[in-house]
Amino acid sequence: MNTWRLIAIIVLMTLSVIDLAATYHYVYKYKKWQPEKPYNMIEKNPLLVFLWNNIGLHFGMIVGSAVILTLIYIVGKTAHPIIIGILFLFLCWAVFFNHISNINLLNQLIDKYPSGHLPEKTFGKVVGNN
Repeated sequence: MNTWRLIAIIVLMTLSVIDLAATYHYVYKYKKWQPEKPYNMIEKNPLLVFLWNNIGLHFGMIVGSAVILTLIYIVGKTAHPIIIGILFLFLCWAVFFNHISNINLLNQLIDKYPSGHLPEKTFGKVVGNN
């Protein structure tokens, strides 16, 4: 295996673990705040949503992480360098922009509406509103 490919696999796997951990933290915190909110309205990854709905958040996250990390490893080991670069950019965006802004927004909402009830006058009809 080439040295650059080994480094790419390590970087992709590290970013993926950070992404999965941040996703778990966000969804866990969100569900504590609004327990009736459906998972598909919190997360867009259909594999994770399917697993969470069928086997629960904790075990579903473990199974989903194993599947996703296996796929990331296979892509890192076999894909064309351009594909690896694109995956790297997407993971960087997810970790360094998307999760940070989503978690900050969720924290602001929790601080402002600790009961989990969002006023319909301000937010409109919200699915899973406490």
